[in-house]
Amino acid sequence: MESLIVGDPLDKNTDIGAINSKEQLEKVKFYLSLGQKEGAEMYQSSCALPSKGYFCKPTLFLHTSQSHRIVQEEIFGPVLAIQTFRTIEEVIEKANNTPYGLSAGVWTDKGSKIFNLTTKLRAGVVWANTYNKFDPASPFGGYKESGFGREGGIHGLMGYVKL
Repeated sequence: MESLIVGDPLDKNTDIGAINSKEQLEKVKFYLSLGQKEGAEMYQSSCALPSKGYFCKPTLFLHTSQSHRIVQEEIFGPVLAIQTFRTIEEVIEKANNTPYGLSAGVWTDKGSKIFNLTTKLRAGVVWANTYNKFDPASPFGGYKESGFGREGGIHGLMGYVKL
C-alpha cells in the first residue's frame, strides 16, 4: 500500500485518482469513521495527498465481519475491507451475502478454483488474478442493487441498434 501513488488520474504513474466530488469524498470519510466505530482495525497509507482536488488515502480494514456496513455497502473510494475464510463455500456465501454485486475479484494459483468461484459469484464482472482491467468486448454492469444494466460488449450496443 505504501508504494501506491495518489494523484492526477491522467498521469500514467498514478495508481489512485481523485474522488469524483466533495460529497462523495465526505461519504468515503463517513465510512472510514464508521468502520472504526464498528470495531474494524484501520490502516492508511502514509502517502501525501495532492493539495487540489478530492483525494483519499488508500485504506485497509482488518477484523471486519459480514455485519459491518463497510463490508455490506458500496463505498466507491480506495477502501478495502478484508475478511477471512476457511472454505471456498464460505467465500462464496460471504461474497454473495450483500445487496450489491457490481464486481468481484479472485486470486489463486489454481485455475480450477478460478472457474469454480467465478461461476458462483453474483457480480456483474468477476476478475481473475487481476482487478479493474476492462475488455471493451465484454459487457459491464452490476447485479442486484448495483449498476443500471449492461454497457460495453454486444449487450451494451444492442440498445443502440434497430433490427
